[in-house]
Amino acid sequence: MTEEIIVRAIDENQIELFASILQEAAEWLREQGIEMWTREQIRVERLLQQNDIHEMFIGYVSGAPVATMMIQEMDAFMWPQAVKNKDSLYLHKLSVRRAWAKSGCSSAMIGWAKEEAGRRGKSYLRLDCAADRPKLNEFYESHGFIKVKEVLINQRYPTALYEWACNGNNKGGASHRGRTYAKIR
Repeated sequence: MTEEIIVRAIDENQIELFASILQEAAEWLREQGIEMWTREQIRVERLLQQNDIHEMFIGYVSGAPVATMMIQEMDAFMWPQAVKNKDSLYLHKLSVRRAWAKSGCSSAMIGWAKEEAGRRGKSYLRLDCAADRPKLNEFYESHGFIKVKEVLINQRYPTALYEWACNGNNKGGASHRGRTYAKIR
């Protein structure tokens, strides 16, 4: 049976749930020898200090919370040249509960983020990820994201900057238009 993912903004009562999904994903990555987010970076207090609650979203399947992401109007740290334009949305903290890994939840969340960028009249959906993780880079490229450049953050972290053009003029992957939720599994 195919189910649908519904994406909703969280409220103050759901911040612990949001953080727990991130923490589960981070712990699994740590067990694989990959440090994505430190425990400090995804503590509830830190998330609330550095982000607005309205930027945090949870994806639900049959009422069960299965995925997270943050959608921001600005990312001055990673995309300082784009701050003046205000033509983009920025995708961060995409994560999926392990029980839902490889089910299509990540793709559905990205699809929703693309649609949200269009609804808000943006030209681009942008993101950054670890440049030294080929499978992660391939994943975003398979969703039509184009690598704009690579940067070295804090002289230590190779980071790839990706964007997806909302007008559908991408060099790879399909433009995702239509429903605000997607079928998974």
